[in-house]
Amino acid sequence: MASIAPGSIKLFGEHAVIYNRVGVSASFDRHAKANISHSGSDNVEVHLNDLGLFRTFTEKELMEQYERLELASSKTPANAGEKDAFLPFAYIIGSAFLRSGFKPMKIEIKSDVPRNSGLGSSSAIFVALANELNSFLKLNLSIDGVIELANKGDMIVHGKPSGIDVNTCARGGFLRFRKGEETVQLKSNVRIKAVIADSLVKKNTGEMIARVAKAYEKDKVGINEIFDEMQEAAFAGIEALESGDLIKLGAEFDRAQLCFNRLGLNTKETDEIIRFAKKNKVYGAKITGAGGGGCVLILTPSPSKLVPLLNKMGYPSFETELGVEGAKHMSIV
Repeated sequence: MASIAPGSIKLFGEHAVIYNRVGVSASFDRHAKANISHSGSDNVEVHLNDLGLFRTFTEKELMEQYERLELASSKTPANAGEKDAFLPFAYIIGSAFLRSGFKPMKIEIKSDVPRNSGLGSSSAIFVALANELNSFLKLNLSIDGVIELANKGDMIVHGKPSGIDVNTCARGGFLRFRKGEETVQLKSNVRIKAVIADSLVKKNTGEMIARVAKAYEKDKVGINEIFDEMQEAAFAGIEALESGDLIKLGAEFDRAQLCFNRLGLNTKETDEIIRFAKKNKVYGAKITGAGGGGCVLILTPSPSKLVPLLNKMGYPSFETELGVEGAKHMSIV
């Protein structure tokens, strides 16, 4: 057996959620997979197959790493600028061993969720790992416990994560969130075909957040009006999701994108993708994530026709499904 977890994508509310507005996220049909088996040694082996990386931890090494990271997380963001790819895994595994005791094991991680694209790639990996540890070590964690365990990995990668991506990867479906409130899973059974297109402009989330914050300080009234419009699009989008109205949902994508443009978060590349999509009779299209590059989410009745056209333009794209099931176990073929 192995555990898989889907990617996470933002539908509505980017940036506005920082200023206490509602946002909406969705799982999508790309997955991270974690497989745990018995080790032939007395150590923990961690294989990051996609990166071609491998590390062995003794019990002493692993728990020392865990204790150091636990101490750091209580004082400052846990990553503290460190770039060691294995630190998040040591933190999650060490946390699990506090409950179960040390157990030698071999962990293999694979993922087809695009990396560094604002699509929850690290969260999907950490949720898959936490879910598999829960099963292998018989921790008897609830879904909330799995989320809490996975979030320790995101703390290393992102410092102070919102928890939105981890929740989305673990629970699946469509989620509504607002700062300081419980995440709510929407009552929607609709499965939505979509296209995700990469603008190939490397996004800088921190820079985009700072840009919006600067604009907010200069014109709080005007920027709050934009945030209110983004929230209205989110609420209308929630209604469309719950009723299965894809035409309405697409219109709210377009409405949210106009807000992105007003905030200056679009680029010529994202504009080109959206213009081209509109010529091909899509329901709607918008930047997903912080903007300033990154990916565009396109709602279309004909994803298989649009993907090769975007690829030909030089924008790597793929067809996917939104609202898929969250973390689960699967048989290894």
